[in-house]
Amino acid sequence: MTSLAEWNKNPGQPTAPVSVLDRIISILDAVKESGSSISITDLAMRTGLPKSTVSRLVADLSGQRYLERTDGGVALGLRLFELGARASLPRRLLSAAAPVIRNLQDATGERVGLWVQQGTDMVSIAAVAGRLPMLPTRAGMRSPALTTASGKAYLAFCADQGVVDRVSAPLIDDDAKHFRDELTHVRASVVAVDIGVSYPGILAVASPVLSGGRVVLGAISIAGPSGTMDPDRFAPLVRAAGTTVSRRLTAA
Repeated sequence: MTSLAEWNKNPGQPTAPVSVLDRIISILDAVKESGSSISITDLAMRTGLPKSTVSRLVADLSGQRYLERTDGGVALGLRLFELGARASLPRRLLSAAAPVIRNLQDATGERVGLWVQQGTDMVSIAAVAGRLPMLPTRAGMRSPALTTASGKAYLAFCADQGVVDRVSAPLIDDDAKHFRDELTHVRASVVAVDIGVSYPGILAVASPVLSGGRVVLGAISIAGPSGTMDPDRFAPLVRAAGTTVSRRLTAA
C-alpha cells in the first residue's frame, strides 16, 4: 500500500543530493546533459537543489574553470576538457608506442618501458621484459623522476617549472646546480642517462615523447646491465624511438 508520504510526493521532483561532492557532480551532470549552456534556475530544477546553493557552487566551479559563464547561463569549462585529455593520454600513448616498443626490444633484447609523469614519480604504462628478470615489467610501477633516465628526459622538456621545482626540491647547492646542468644537456641531446643511480647495476637511457606542439607527454626508456650496455650505442636508438612515437601521435 502506498504511504501518505509517497502519495503526496511530486514524482517529477528529483531527490536533492546531500553531500557537497554529490551536489557538485549533480550540477556537472546536469550541465553536460543540457548539451550547451543552462541557466541557474534550470539547474536548480534538474538537481533538486535550492537556487542559492546552485548559484554558490556554480560560482566556485567557475572560479576553478570547471564551468564557464555564458549568455545563457553556464557551460562546461576548459578544465574538464583538460582533465579528459589527460585521462585519455595513457591510451593514446600506448596505441602510438606499442609497435615502437616491440621493435626496440627486438633490436636490443633489453627492457623497454613507456612512462608518464605523476607527482614526483614516473609511472610505467607499458614495458616489455629484457635480459634482467629483476626489472619489473608491470604497468603502474613507480620510479623517482629525480634520478631515473625517464624522469630526466621528461623534466628536461617540461614547461611547468613548478613540476621541476617539486621534483628537485630535495637537492641543494652543488647537487641542484648539477641537476640543472644535466637537464640542459638532455635538452641538447634529447637523451637522458641513469648509470646505476636509481637501481644499482642497471643502466637506463631514455628520450622524451612530445606532442605536435612540442609539449612533453612522457618518455620511452631502455634498461639493462650497466656492465654490458653502452649508452652511446643505445642513445640513437632510443632517441629515434621517441621521435617515432611523437610522430605517430601527431598523425593519429
